[in-house]
Amino acid sequence: MRYRNLSRPNPTSSLRPVTGPRTLPLRSTLQLLDDPASVAQSLRRDVGDIAFTTALGRPIVVAQGPEAAAELLADADRAFANHPVYSFALGSLFERGLLLMDAKEHHHARRIMHAAFTRDRLAGYCRRLHPLVEDWVDHLPAGEVDMRAQLKALALRIALDVFVGEQLTSSETERMSREFDDLIRAGGAMVRLRIPGTVWGRAHRAKLSVDSFFESLVPQRRRSPGPDLMSALCQAEGPDGTRLTDSEVVDQMRFMLFAAHDTATIAMSAMTYQLGRDRLWRDRIRDEARTASAYPSLSELTAQPTMEAVFKEAIRLRPPVPIIPRAATKDTSLAGYHIPAGTFVVALIGSNHRLPDVWPAPDTFDPTRFIDCDAQRHRLAWMPFGGGVHKCIGMHFAYMESSTVIHHLARSVDWTVDSDDYERSDRALTANVGFTARITPLSRCAPAVPQPGETSPSAR
Repeated sequence: MRYRNLSRPNPTSSLRPVTGPRTLPLRSTLQLLDDPASVAQSLRRDVGDIAFTTALGRPIVVAQGPEAAAELLADADRAFANHPVYSFALGSLFERGLLLMDAKEHHHARRIMHAAFTRDRLAGYCRRLHPLVEDWVDHLPAGEVDMRAQLKALALRIALDVFVGEQLTSSETERMSREFDDLIRAGGAMVRLRIPGTVWGRAHRAKLSVDSFFESLVPQRRRSPGPDLMSALCQAEGPDGTRLTDSEVVDQMRFMLFAAHDTATIAMSAMTYQLGRDRLWRDRIRDEARTASAYPSLSELTAQPTMEAVFKEAIRLRPPVPIIPRAATKDTSLAGYHIPAGTFVVALIGSNHRLPDVWPAPDTFDPTRFIDCDAQRHRLAWMPFGGGVHKCIGMHFAYMESSTVIHHLARSVDWTVDSDDYERSDRALTANVGFTARITPLSRCAPAVPQPGETSPSAR
């Protein structure tokens, strides 16, 4: 393998050039999209923690290890930004979404949106979750099912109810699911022309449809707000009293539904898959669910050590945010290496979560890692929701949603997963595959009726 340097640092500086292999651009792009973990492993083995490859016609610096990720996200030099890299990857599909904002604009929008994710708001969302999830479990067919497909449908149903406050017909929900699938697939589009029938063309058609849906709801949420997230965004005010405009609400809701549809499915699938392959931890989760109330509150859900450990370990192995990209807006440095202006830098979270010098037996599902925590472990050794100022604003909702689903599953059914196809093939950045689970109904572990002093969330 031949190697080349990304740049020539000023000879008066102590910075080193980033090195990478000479490869054909198309080949390296397909390798990075198909199996980023293998690309990261080979770069670390052959070059080091800071190396570069080529993707989509441009050099990409791959930063590995928690120290490099921490420096990238801290951005002490104010030299890295989100917008250039996400705009390059997604075009205008999620323009004006929180993830694509930087600096003061991002800070202002995030402070307004935080009002939709306060603990009181989350407690209200939690109450809305229980009847939805319980009904889903009650209608889960016995026998072999595509569990990811089931969880994906549930994630969208939850998002529409809790985030938007709408209950659509099955055909409307299926249409919206297809539209968000089209938006998600656009990230891996090689041809980016708005030609009907192409990946890029379908994505832009889907954006128009989704935006029209949200635009029709904004006036009503302004006049008569409900307990949903969209109403919270329509009413939320910043410290200076400003509110999001109608178009800003639409932009944020498009992104929020995208995240809920995709990343929530990943988190729930990861937990369900790992528990389906490990009876010991499935039984431990079931024991914890039996001792909890039928409809645990937010406070109860966040006080379940086994559930929390399983959640953290499952998304260590399959993080909802597998990659954190940044663009250098000026010449800067990272871990002692020269980073030229305009360079894209990525921290591959999925790879960092499996570094053997950080995680012993890194490919093994072992929730005790998060019960008997290693005090020496770097604070960003585990970062499935990103970090820094752009850390996922909905990460606490994601835990609440996933733990609620597992709680109700454990109380009502047993499930097993025999194949490891999901683990072996669900490594790509642009595709998520399903996995088969065998569902066996159980008699209720505890009466699904309110305990003394508790009312059913559907009656609240």
